[in-house]
Amino acid sequence: KVGEKNSIVTIHIYDTQTGKITKVDTGTEKDQYIPRIKWTQDPNQLVVFRMNRHQNELELLLADAKTGNTSTLLKEENKYYIDIHDNLNFLKDGKHFVWTSEMDGWNHIYLYDMDGKVKRQLTKGEWEVTNFYGVDEERELIYYQAAEESPLQRQVYAVNLKGRGKRTLAGEKGWNSAQF
Repeated sequence: KVGEKNSIVTIHIYDTQTGKITKVDTGTEKDQYIPRIKWTQDPNQLVVFRMNRHQNELELLLADAKTGNTSTLLKEENKYYIDIHDNLNFLKDGKHFVWTSEMDGWNHIYLYDMDGKVKRQLTKGEWEVTNFYGVDEERELIYYQAAEESPLQRQVYAVNLKGRGKRTLAGEKGWNSAQF
C-alpha cells in the first residue's frame, strides 16, 4: 500500500527428510523484489530471481540448498526496466539452460552454460519472440511464437539448440499460437 513499508522477503529451503531449514543468502539489501524461484536439474541448486526496487537490475542467484550460499548465475541490467518472465528452462544435461532476454534490444532466446556464459543466441533479428513455449530435449528443439513478419502478426516456429534449422510450424497471416 502507498505509504506502508515494503515487505522484507526471505527464502528458506526445508529438507523434508531431515527437517532442516536453510536460509538462502539473498544479499544485504532488504528493499528488493524476489519475483521467482526455480529448481535446477540438480536437487541441491535453487535459482532465486533477485531484482532491485527500480526493476532495472535482475540477478539469478544460484543457491546451494544445503548451505544457503549463493553465487550469481546471470545478471541483466537495463536503463529503464526488465520484464520478469518464466522463460527459464534448465536442460537435463545439468550443464545448460535456456533463457529469454531483451539484451540485444529485442526479446530473443539464448542458450547459457551453468557458469552463466552465453553459449549462443538461438533466435536473432529485429523482431520479438512473443511467447516461449518450451524445449523438446529429445529432438533438441525450441518452440516459440514471434512477430517476425510484422508486429501485427504472430507465427509459431521451431529452431534447434544450435540456433539453426528454423522452421515455421504455423505461419498463416494473422495471429497463430500453439498449445503443447
